[in-house]
Amino acid sequence: MLHKLFKTLVILIMLSLMFTFTVDICGAVIVFEGVPSGGKIRLGEDYALSCVVSGMVNEELTWFKDDTQIHLTEDMEDARISIAKNELSNGNFSTLFISNIIRSDAGLYQCVVISQRSGLVLKKSPEALLIILSLPAPDYPICSQPDPQIVSGSTLTLTCGSEIVAPPVNLQFTRSSQIVNKGITFTEEDNLIELKLRIITTKDDNGVVYKCHQYSSLDSNYQKSCMMKPLNIQYKPEIKIQHTNPVLPGRETILFCQTFANPPVSHYQWTSVPQLKAEDIIVDGTGQIFKLLRPTLKQSGTNISCTATNEIGQVSSFIELQVSQSISKSENNNNPYESTSNVSETSKKNIRLSLDVVIIIAAGVVIIVVLVVLVPIYHYCLCRNTMTFDSSGKEVTQPEVYYEEREGVILRHTIQDRSLPRVPTTEVYGHWRHSTASQVPNDLESHSYTYIDTEND
Repeated sequence: MLHKLFKTLVILIMLSLMFTFTVDICGAVIVFEGVPSGGKIRLGEDYALSCVVSGMVNEELTWFKDDTQIHLTEDMEDARISIAKNELSNGNFSTLFISNIIRSDAGLYQCVVISQRSGLVLKKSPEALLIILSLPAPDYPICSQPDPQIVSGSTLTLTCGSEIVAPPVNLQFTRSSQIVNKGITFTEEDNLIELKLRIITTKDDNGVVYKCHQYSSLDSNYQKSCMMKPLNIQYKPEIKIQHTNPVLPGRETILFCQTFANPPVSHYQWTSVPQLKAEDIIVDGTGQIFKLLRPTLKQSGTNISCTATNEIGQVSSFIELQVSQSISKSENNNNPYESTSNVSETSKKNIRLSLDVVIIIAAGVVIIVVLVVLVPIYHYCLCRNTMTFDSSGKEVTQPEVYYEEREGVILRHTIQDRSLPRVPTTEVYGHWRHSTASQVPNDLESHSYTYIDTEND
């Protein structure tokens, strides 16, 4: 009896060992005859991954994405993904179909053999990387708008953001259509890439426009950009006093306080050292124009300053008033090329003789022109009765007699003298003598005729 029991136990142990060995043998012969391959796929296209496994008996062949099993459902979105299985002569065949690929389909895919009883993974294929090629969403790039008011000298950071896609996009800043290469940094956060530009602002940046351009190697014709608002750089006033130098005694002199500022100047103030009398100066309503009515030689050397103030600060500038009896002499004294010390006595005599001849010839020409041309024309202009018509067709006689008026008194040769600053469109500083004229009716012919005289000293 004991012998039979021992024999039965030995048989059971042997059967158990044989079963274990058979299982090991089955697991060992599972071979991937074909493995899935990855690739770069454009957004919206279709793709299929396939594998062939030999040696399977009761195992299940399935698919994993990023180490997670793909479970098919009837959801509309999951309907894009399907799995087809078939048995071939060399093993089990499985294909994973993905239609209308979206960005979330990117990842690592594996063909996996699992046990039907335990659900344990028995064997995996090599990983297949699927890369989705796409352009960023239409909303990108996105530019961050700078602060509405920036003080000159402060640090400003401009940001341009886009999506992280494959292939990566290229972002680039331009300043007034010029590429910016300095102060650029790249950062990545979540699913966004940001291009940052850091600048130290100056007044020259006021009104400058920055743009961010986006390119992609996926499409050579692709280009998008976003534009930032013009920079509003605020700075203290810059002053330049426009004036005539030197000025003539007794002639009204005008000084103009020219400023450049952002925001605009809110207040102007003029001061003088030594202080000028109130009755000798006039400052207009804006505060920018300073008039010195009757300059004197004693006022030469006076420091006249203009102070301009805006919300950022105030700045002052001054000039030294120069009053000279004769401009031409002072200018000639400062011109080394007009020195007479190097002129010989012989050349002076020749110049005198030449001047005499020129004066005689010029006088003769003037007399001929006056007698032959100017006198008839002048007589015609005075004597002819110029007629014109008003809107109703009635003839209107134009007045012919002129007089000049200053301060309500009719004078024959009234002269208004002024020293004016440089004309903005030229580089000429001038002392101008100016007279005005008015028309009167023909019945005032008893008044003396006058003329308009303009003299530039």
